[in-house]
Amino acid sequence: MGGISAVLAFIFNILIVPALIITLPIVAMWPSHGGHHPTVEVRDEAGVLQADSLIKEIQKLTFRKKVHVAVLTVSGTYIDNLNDEVLKYARDHSDTDVPWISPSVPDYWNNGLVILAVAPDGRKVGCYFGEDVKVPLESQADIQNAAKEQYRNADWQGGTVSMAKEAADVIGGASSGNRTLSQVVRGIFVVLGVAWLCYGLWCGYAARRRAREALGHYSQVTHDYATTEHYASAIPEDEPHGAQVMERYRWFRNEYEKTARDWKALEGVCGAKWFAMKTLRQAKNLKERSAALDSLDNVIANTATFLSMSSGWEQVWANEQGPVLEDLGSLDALCAKIDHADVALTTEETKGWVRTQHQKLSKISYELETGQTKPSAALDELDRIAEQTKVRATRLARQAIDADTSSYAAQRRQRFNDSLSSTRRAGYSGSWFYGGRRGSYRPHSTIRLNPSSPALFAVDSSEDSFGGSGSSSSFDSISDLVVGYSSASSYVPASSGSSSSSGSSFSSDGYSGSSFSGAGSSSSF
Repeated sequence: MGGISAVLAFIFNILIVPALIITLPIVAMWPSHGGHHPTVEVRDEAGVLQADSLIKEIQKLTFRKKVHVAVLTVSGTYIDNLNDEVLKYARDHSDTDVPWISPSVPDYWNNGLVILAVAPDGRKVGCYFGEDVKVPLESQADIQNAAKEQYRNADWQGGTVSMAKEAADVIGGASSGNRTLSQVVRGIFVVLGVAWLCYGLWCGYAARRRAREALGHYSQVTHDYATTEHYASAIPEDEPHGAQVMERYRWFRNEYEKTARDWKALEGVCGAKWFAMKTLRQAKNLKERSAALDSLDNVIANTATFLSMSSGWEQVWANEQGPVLEDLGSLDALCAKIDHADVALTTEETKGWVRTQHQKLSKISYELETGQTKPSAALDELDRIAEQTKVRATRLARQAIDADTSSYAAQRRQRFNDSLSSTRRAGYSGSWFYGGRRGSYRPHSTIRLNPSSPALFAVDSSEDSFGGSGSSSSFDSISDLVVGYSSASSYVPASSGSSSSSGSSFSSDGYSGSSFSGAGSSSSF
């Protein structure tokens, strides 16, 4: 059963849970002035939502008073002002479940109304409110921001639900004094009890699962150990790429011995000991270390195979090109984003350079096959292409952001600079796309270093030992640079399109001379 101390700890955890959860019936029966579930209608003019499931999700939310939530998607790419589009739709459609415009005061939205609007192709999002449920501009920005990340990923359904949840929190928060302190305390105890129980059970199951996964990796490493030793003996240490792999191989041997000793300690775990946090940490640690060993023996085999041009070198070379092809695809995607941006900058030279690098890779593959190029020289060329790609991408993104002449140019440059100064190291996804072709590879199995390489730290600690070939420098993906530019170049302050905290001025196309003062705002994503 795992020992007396483990059993007693397990019993204590199980017994304390009912003491915490016993307040659940009290909370359930306690009179509460909780919120109201909204009525919902969906006007999906852009055809991007699943109306029935979206209505069900939003109807689960609660507001502090009776609210009608109207979801509107607007079609069309060229939308300068989403506020105008929503107002025009409201005036042109009298068949809505409830009137959107107040019948008594037609310059305002109807009381109890919350409109959540998005223009998928126009990249605009907005929210609008009846006078009795209106919120300040800061809260409107929070509601819109809640959906933007999902909208950028074309998750229109999820983004709308997130916006509705934030609206419920904001509007409900204006009347949060209904619940008594005792209800809050009881609720906390219930949550703690359920969390304690779930966490305790999760620890046990998670520890077992990770131990099984660790055993799978470790068993594979043990099975292949003799073969790995054979491959390592065939790797030339006087070659820079081989030298950095052999540096990791030395870590592999030491780590294998340590892992074998630690496995003996885990083999003694049984019964209630599986539910101890210490065991979970131990299993997680062994899983990570065993997985690193399993990945590294593949690197060693790939290195020996490629540097000696043995059978199967073609697959190794194809995998080795993966990070470079992924970066070239990211640079091509950056060109496409700049081409669609409103900046005076041409990307033709860069796109031509990308095409040339693809041709160069094909040429290197042919030269390897015919013996005109040595494996080490081919890897060196990958180093050069990777470094040049990163330099070109950074320079091009900087030129594009500096060419922005909009009223938000300064803010966009600052956001771009902030993204460049981020210390997060971008990893490779293991897939690439260019010119209609797709490919996949295993980043953790490449000879050249990248953020997914096992035992990367072992090389970093001795990078002076590789003759300055560049193979000791891990090349990071440029995907974060592309995302950073895309986010910065499309940035528009959330409050733009609104005139005051109590309402926004609307000038609807086709209604010359009229005005509208309903609360709400829109922004870009």
